[in-house]
Amino acid sequence: MYRISSLDERRGFYEKEFSVSKVKSWFKKNKIPFPQLCAVDAGSETGILIDKKLKGSMLYFPFSKLWQKVLKYIPEDVYYDRSVYKNPAKALRTLNFNNKLGQELVFDVDTDNIPCKFHKKELVCDICLRKALGFAKKIKKILLKEFKRVEIVYSGRGFHVHVFDKKAYSLDNKQRQKYNKKFVRFPIDPWVSGGNIRLIRMPFSLNSLVSRIVTPLDDKNRLNNKTIPKFLKN
Repeated sequence: MYRISSLDERRGFYEKEFSVSKVKSWFKKNKIPFPQLCAVDAGSETGILIDKKLKGSMLYFPFSKLWQKVLKYIPEDVYYDRSVYKNPAKALRTLNFNNKLGQELVFDVDTDNIPCKFHKKELVCDICLRKALGFAKKIKKILLKEFKRVEIVYSGRGFHVHVFDKKAYSLDNKQRQKYNKKFVRFPIDPWVSGGNIRLIRMPFSLNSLVSRIVTPLDDKNRLNNKTIPKFLKN
């Protein structure tokens, strides 16, 4: 069942299920440094917030404060910034994110970009989700001809195809647009892979819009019941 999570369900998830250790292990496994900056949305889309004054605000903080901030804000969504900054402290202080040295390459395959007559009735269409996974696998297969480290992460309503090779971080916007053209036949969000959107969902966080855990797929790129939070199993 896909549905919006309540504030109490979000609180229970972050207090009992969410693990910063798992997040750190994921970055270490993929041989990339921890993100310099993270962000939470306290509840802009659902209007379910711990403090109504936070509606419409994206709250930024260093990765070292991740555990502290999710417990404080019980957020609707948790993200990390894919960019690498020359001066992350200054970027955080001024909220000017233009001094980046590079950015992780990610392709966002979302079910919202797949035409479907059933979509309007449900938050997520399982038929489109299976299609999106198929597209993500094909994108990964193509990318592996050029890159060595590519991983698929289930986002809740689609899939993110992450490229962890160092050379992918150094791609400029023009080069990223070439990849968008290469994958134009797939239902990707070109703003994400084009470098215009810095934030991407944090692995193992809760996508509370659909009550699903953002989950890295296994080596066979299969979905499993690890994506379902305990409050839906009880």
